[in-house]
Amino acid sequence: MGICAICGQHKKLSFEHVPPRSAFNDKPIFMQTTEHLWEENSRFFGKKIKSNKGFGSFTLCEQCNNDTGDWYAKDFGEFAHQGMHIIKEMRDVPYVKGTYTIKPLNVFKQIITMFLSADKIGYLRSQKGLSEFILDKSSTDFPNDLKIFIYSNVSSTKRMIGYTIVWDQRLGVQKWAEVNFQPFGYLLAEDSSPAHENMVDVTEWHKIQYNKICKIEMTTAYLKVSSAVIGTYG
Repeated sequence: MGICAICGQHKKLSFEHVPPRSAFNDKPIFMQTTEHLWEENSRFFGKKIKSNKGFGSFTLCEQCNNDTGDWYAKDFGEFAHQGMHIIKEMRDVPYVKGTYTIKPLNVFKQIITMFLSADKIGYLRSQKGLSEFILDKSSTDFPNDLKIFIYSNVSSTKRMIGYTIVWDQRLGVQKWAEVNFQPFGYLLAEDSSPAHENMVDVTEWHKIQYNKICKIEMTTAYLKVSSAVIGTYG
């Protein structure tokens, strides 16, 4: 039992794959939580935990899990498979250029669902209209102070970091969340700059009609992820 990351109701929680199983997240994986990474007094510090279900955690009630899965997951999986095909065609270049045939709003809403699942403190769920944006599949009403950025990567290190206030030497105080799982990484920024200047802003995808298919040309920066620290690359 717990608080659902989307609807906020106290219910039995189900395992939410981040990203969905269809986006290459269908195999066991070793993970590190805050306790493993930062709590030096914990007996789990520096260790890893194996998740046989894949990357993710028990964050969504069954209703929200089923609804978002039916509405968004398949289209997000197709986006990820296109991205993997495109990135495999590129060799030793700092950018990945390709054309994607996708349903942008559906993909965008799955990205937000992932960020809500990653955000253990519930800050994002408390933002006016954000849960409603996910639970009404046709809604295009997205908070003005949030931006979503994308980059490409095939790093073995994964990130699932909820809303975090950080100090960046170049940018100062920033408010970020980040999910990284090949072939893409996703950064949410609240009234903040992207963590890397060459990330692609896809926030405008929220304005496109639900289920509308679009052909989008996109050039994403290829960024290497080698640590659990949010907003660091190389």
